[in-house]
Amino acid sequence: MNVYVFALIVVVVTLSHHFYFYSLHPNGHSIATAGLDCNVNIWDVRNMKNSSKDQGPLVYQRNSKSINSAFFSPSGKHLLTTTMADTLDIFTDAHTKKGLLSKPTHRIRHDNKTGRWLSTFMAQWHPSSNNDIFVVGSMQQPRTMQIFNGNDGKVLRDVRGDALTAVVSRCCFHPSSDQLISAGGNSSGRVTIARKV
Repeated sequence: MNVYVFALIVVVVTLSHHFYFYSLHPNGHSIATAGLDCNVNIWDVRNMKNSSKDQGPLVYQRNSKSINSAFFSPSGKHLLTTTMADTLDIFTDAHTKKGLLSKPTHRIRHDNKTGRWLSTFMAQWHPSSNNDIFVVGSMQQPRTMQIFNGNDGKVLRDVRGDALTAVVSRCCFHPSSDQLISAGGNSSGRVTIARKV
C-alpha cells in the first residue's frame, strides 16, 4: 500500500465524518472523496504533512444533495459522480485544477431515486477499456442498464432483455477487453449478465 494513501485516509477521516467513497487516481497521489456532506473533494497526498492545522482539499465541488459515488476513470482523465440530485456528473482533468469546480464538463440527467428498498445507483467505469465508458442502472421501463461514453456523456447503449426483470442498482463490466460484458445486480441477489453479440 502506498504510504501516501494511508496518510490521506487518516487525515480525511478526521476532516469529514460523512464520506461514502474514495477513489485513487492512476497517478497514485490524487484521491477523490464524496458522500453525505454533498461535496466532492480532491486531495493531493503529497501535500499532506503531519500537522495539527486543517489542510483542505485542492479541488472541491458542492452539490445540492449527497453523492452516492465518485470514481476516477482508468485513464485518469475523468471523474464520474452519481448524485442524489438526479445527475451523473463528469469532470474532465479535475485533479489538475485548484479551488472550486463550478460545474461539471458533462451533466447527465438521470433518475437516481431508487427509493428506500433498493440500493442507490453507482455508475462504474470499464476497468480496462481504452475508451472511457461507464455503466449504470436505470429506473426506466422496461428495465435497463445504460452504457455511456465518458468523453461526451452520450448513451452508447441501453441494455434490455427478458432476463432483466428488476432494477439493477449495482452494475459493472468484466475486465476483458475482447468483448463488452456488463453485469447488473440488485439487493435481492439477482444478477444479470449481458454481452455484446
